[in-house]
Amino acid sequence: MLNKIKITMLGFFLTILPSSLFSEINSPTFKNIICSVNFGNKNAKELSLEIADNEQKRLYGLMNRKDINSNSGMLFIWENRQIRNFWMKNTYFNLDIFFLNNQGEIIEIYKNAKAFDETNIKSQNEVNFVVELKSGEHPFLIGDKFNCPFKELLK
Repeated sequence: MLNKIKITMLGFFLTILPSSLFSEINSPTFKNIICSVNFGNKNAKELSLEIADNEQKRLYGLMNRKDINSNSGMLFIWENRQIRNFWMKNTYFNLDIFFLNNQGEIIEIYKNAKAFDETNIKSQNEVNFVVELKSGEHPFLIGDKFNCPFKELLK
């Protein structure tokens, strides 16, 4: 009986633990930036955004995290403008996805992308910048502006 328990425990550690450790080990290191967002012509809100500025960071994104703060998220950056594609694979919480023009203005919004959904989410416009925030936390609309040092971030 004791050997059976030991084998079961060993099987648990060999199957469950390495996958969770692997996701932590392969997690890239993200720099943070504070951006403000002007919305409703008067209000401003500060957000702490992690910067995904290379392929490894953009592919990993917010995957494998159990939660994020309501004023935190991720800013995806590309040097060239293109149609952008996203999915929610291994993402544990719903997101709102904001597609921004070169001046940081919201030109498209995808509301409430569902956790773990692998359906392709595609921008309608070519963009350099995309922001992901926890779903339903921010009343941002098309035309609202993210104030970040975008030109510096593209270097």
